[in-house]
Amino acid sequence: MTPTFTKLSKALALGLCVAGVGVLPACRGDRSDKPPRQFFPDMDDSPKFKPQTATQFFSDGRAMRPAVQGTVAFGRSSDLGVDGHTEFVSEDRANLLREDSAFYRGVDAQGKWVRKIPASMPVTNETLKRGAERFNIYCAACHNYDGKGGGTVGKAWSYPLPNFHDPKYIVGDANTAMDGYIFDVIRNGILNPGNATVPYKMPPYAHAINERDAWSIVAYIRALQQSELVKVDDPSIPENERARLRDTIQALRRQGAANPASTQPSPAATPGASEKK
Repeated sequence: MTPTFTKLSKALALGLCVAGVGVLPACRGDRSDKPPRQFFPDMDDSPKFKPQTATQFFSDGRAMRPAVQGTVAFGRSSDLGVDGHTEFVSEDRANLLREDSAFYRGVDAQGKWVRKIPASMPVTNETLKRGAERFNIYCAACHNYDGKGGGTVGKAWSYPLPNFHDPKYIVGDANTAMDGYIFDVIRNGILNPGNATVPYKMPPYAHAINERDAWSIVAYIRALQQSELVKVDDPSIPENERARLRDTIQALRRQGAANPASTQPSPAATPGASEKK
């Protein structure tokens, strides 16, 4: 081994030792409130715009930019490819484009409320279960679990809340009888013009209830209405269910006879007493 190579090896080893000593202080074994040492700060603190912030980079001073004209939204891509082209998940794409006015806005091509839940939203047992769950979370506090407007919050409201069993919400050509109208009220609420303190008679729930869940709630409201319209002897009800329903009705009647006060309807639950929405 030549003397020159030996000196080079020693210098290299010394350099590695010095570098190791310099790195060791950055490796803390215990938790610390002190900020970590940054060897490459540009990777940790890369510039970015946060929502609703200002910037001098653009002439209008806004960091958030509108979509480029002509941009077409796409959903997530699936793992399946066809002839070398990636397929897009149809439901995600539909949710972004919102081209189906009936499903996403509750109106037909003429801008009128659709009478029935759109065919693109099939009503199944799972739909009703989902609607019941969402209704009980977001609606029952005001409208009660039976839809008659006597919920805990509804009783303290400044005016009687709607009773969904009122015929105006079931039959006829009025807006209130249309599935699309009820869907829109769930999503966008009802304005209270001239009242800055309480701007909505019914607050909008679009922030918490998406379109599919809103239609599920509409389906469940229709099921609640039918629950009081269908007679126990209706042939569409299986015989074993009829017997169970008769027993339930008899038990409720006995309970009402023992406690008459509990059977008296509240003003908000009386058909016709609720304010028109």
